[in-house]
Amino acid sequence: MQVARVAVSEEQWRAFRHAAVAQGVSVSAYLGRLVDAELSRRGARAVGRSDELTTETDQAIAALVDVRLAIDELDAIAGRLARSATTHGAAWADVASSLQLTQDAAKRAYSRPQA
Repeated sequence: MQVARVAVSEEQWRAFRHAAVAQGVSVSAYLGRLVDAELSRRGARAVGRSDELTTETDQAIAALVDVRLAIDELDAIAGRLARSATTHGAAWADVASSLQLTQDAAKRAYSRPQA
């Protein structure tokens, strides 16, 4: 078992403790879950295994793969948020403006969940 100090504000720590209690777990168990999730997420990515990559070229390509995965994850989040916003009354023009897209491009990209 490891013990670590967490560099967050008192307010953030209070909110984090509240989130753990709301889930019915201890703060240490909740932190453990977060560590496990982060390691699992990183292990699935090529950069998480960069010590296995032999050349700088391999490492650079692996980093590009990770960036592409992150872009895809963020794009999926943007789509969910765009659809939620329009479901709750926002205009596609407002969504498009927020994403720095044209209204048609925003609708094409985000009006339906991507397969």
